[in-house]
Amino acid sequence: MRHRRRALDGSSHGSNIAGFDHAQVGDEYWVAMPPLSNRTGKPLTVVDAKIVHVPSELRVTGYRVDIAADGYLIGTSPVAPTDDVRTGPVRVAAHDQSDQYYEARVKVTGAVHGDLTDCRFTYRQGSTTHQQDLGCDTRIRLGKPV
Repeated sequence: MRHRRRALDGSSHGSNIAGFDHAQVGDEYWVAMPPLSNRTGKPLTVVDAKIVHVPSELRVTGYRVDIAADGYLIGTSPVAPTDDVRTGPVRVAAHDQSDQYYEARVKVTGAVHGDLTDCRFTYRQGSTTHQQDLGCDTRIRLGKPV
């Protein structure tokens, strides 16, 4: 059974919109999800993440966990031919922020009119599985290529 809990730090309401105004139909982009911060005194393990609301002109083709080696990515980045889709649990110590974060691989299938919103995380803390939604807003629009 999944319980709703608030161990992850962040708001369930929309956050500042990050975006990309130069998308092309057929292209794919990595969209960063919120950083994983544990606000409780017990460690947790994030086992899944997904974007809840996806406009019909976008298609999520996978998710991956990435490392914020040079800082946390905000917004979007193009998918390179060598990029792979890999996921795995992300462990977050008590009162700490992980150096790993989830990204969604998103393909543009038409002129986009809505935004990607609401990120849902599934995590285990102790022997119980929880779900928590965090605000995440990304706007992708068609435009001149960069």
